[in-house]
Amino acid sequence: MTDKKSDYVGKMKKQFDELNYNWSRKRDKYEAQLQSQSTDVKKAYEEKKAAFLKSSDDMKAKISDLEAAGDSAWQDMKDGTQKSWQHLSDAFDKATSHFKK
Repeated sequence: MTDKKSDYVGKMKKQFDELNYNWSRKRDKYEAQLQSQSTDVKKAYEEKKAAFLKSSDDMKAKISDLEAAGDSAWQDMKDGTQKSWQHLSDAFDKATSHFKK
């Protein structure tokens, strides 16, 4: 594994772990706040939460693929990984947006 590849994979894992830690830390608080919300608000949150969890699974797979990629192929995978990271970040923001008001 080249230094650049290992650095990049390490960076992506760290970002991914931090975001998931942040999600797990806040999720219970958010869901408790939902108890007093309307059914529509709860449904919208559940949809956003599902999108976040799917994006999280996709990102985890991208990181695994990146780790398994050969030293010459990982560069080609970087763009896809960056796009997955952006989708995950956006999904997190959407899932938590209701609670930031």
